[in-house]
Amino acid sequence: MTLPPLPAASSRFWLRRVLRDGLAWLPIIALYVVAYHAQKSSVYNGHMLAVLVVALLPWILGVYGNHLVLVPRLFDQGRYFAYFGALVGWVLVLHAVARGLGWLLLPQEAWASKAPWFMPGGNIFGQLLLALPFLFMWRTVTGRRQAQRTQLLAQEQQLRLLEAQVNPHFLFNTLNSLYALSLAQSPRTPDLLLALAQLMRYQLESTLRAQVPLAEELDYLRSYAQLQEMRLGPRCPVQVALPTEEEAAGRTIAPLLLLALVENAFTYGTRRASGSFVHLRIGLAGPRLSLSIRNALPPASQAEGGTGTGLPNTTQRLALLYPGRHYLRAAPTETEFQTDLTIDL
Repeated sequence: MTLPPLPAASSRFWLRRVLRDGLAWLPIIALYVVAYHAQKSSVYNGHMLAVLVVALLPWILGVYGNHLVLVPRLFDQGRYFAYFGALVGWVLVLHAVARGLGWLLLPQEAWASKAPWFMPGGNIFGQLLLALPFLFMWRTVTGRRQAQRTQLLAQEQQLRLLEAQVNPHFLFNTLNSLYALSLAQSPRTPDLLLALAQLMRYQLESTLRAQVPLAEELDYLRSYAQLQEMRLGPRCPVQVALPTEEEAAGRTIAPLLLLALVENAFTYGTRRASGSFVHLRIGLAGPRLSLSIRNALPPASQAEGGTGTGLPNTTQRLALLYPGRHYLRAAPTETEFQTDLTIDL
């Protein structure tokens, strides 16, 4: 019966491992070859391959048996006495293997020398102890890398969930506005629907990318503000000052990152029958983007409306995407609500 072939990913894993370990053993083999040619005794002349087998094979078996079996099954489980006993037993087995290989492969006079009874087992034991620090260092490095990969995957998953909330949040608020206009049979409703379709198209395309050109994001915010201005009419003055396409050239930003802040301003700053306003300004100074939003405070009776996901969503995305590279402050004053954000892109 033939065994099924290994999956491609598993084959690549073992190929990388063999190549990595081979590179680690090559310097040791080279050292033994140099020592063989440097020794003056003629006992081992013509038996270099046999010397390498007798000297290195028990060591290699010992290292892998210790690293792959004894350490994971005993040492890592806190069974230290059992580990030490098993290690001594494993060394005794390798001692017998080395003795047997020497008797089979090396000339008889090589074993006629009066070597101590505990050799080569003593050497093997010392070699295994010498290899342990390298094992623990390697496991520490790989463990940290794995933890970093796990953290990045978790952050990416969290970002996808946060981005998935942006579209429904925007759509929910805009459809509410369109519903109110349709009840009044406003002639602006078709234009608003067309503008909404264009914005939704950008949302669907932009969220497929980790970064988008800043100029495209600013165009989106400009169109969004224009849609809201059409919806609100003269009762709510809207002022927008954004960098030009030339000023934003060469910069990128996470898609829809600023939308929730702008949307909150229109959600809460336009609820007064009179006195509503929204002022939006974005500036650029080198790699730093500065956003400033001022909007009217909602009436006390309507301060709790909305889904409540916009600002927390943006705060979490900023922490994940621009850690240590942003500052966000959003708080009311006596006369208005102020939102200030700076990001080092």
